Amino acid sequence: MTGPTGSNPPEDFMAQLAARMRGQQQQAEELGARLAGLTGRAESEDGLLRVVCTATDPAHELFVDPRAMRLPATELSELLAGLVRAARADLQRETGEVLRELGGEDGPEALIHNPAAAQAKLAQLNEMVSGPLRESTEMLDRLRRQLKI
Repeated sequence: MTGPTGSNPPEDFMAQLAARMRGQQQQAEELGARLAGLTGRAESEDGLLRVVCTATDPAHELFVDPRAMRLPATELSELLAGLVRAARADLQRETGEVLRELGGEDGPEALIHNPAAAQAKLAQLNEMVSGPLRESTEMLDRLRRQLKI
């Protein structure tokens, strides 16, 4: 009995498929961990205020030097709000760099203004996820027919 390529037994094909799926799952987990570990940072020019944000926490760390408390409340709040925005932008930049490493020059920014490229990337990602599942389903169907179950 041969696998889908005509040369490998089904056991070899299933082992290769399982290894491929484990590899893809491991890559996805590594990417998730890498993205989850990213932080965005911003600091006021005088160093009295600092903000660190993560993907799940827009104000993960706030540092306010006591001297900053001398500022009027509205000015202090505006400065902090601006630093939070700057830290989020820094996090977006960091995330974009990681995604560009994976996707080459066609990172997320390139896809925003190119719907055709975005659709192609989505199709590629969909195939990457659904391909192994489809292959294993086809293999199981062939095995059922051959075993007449």
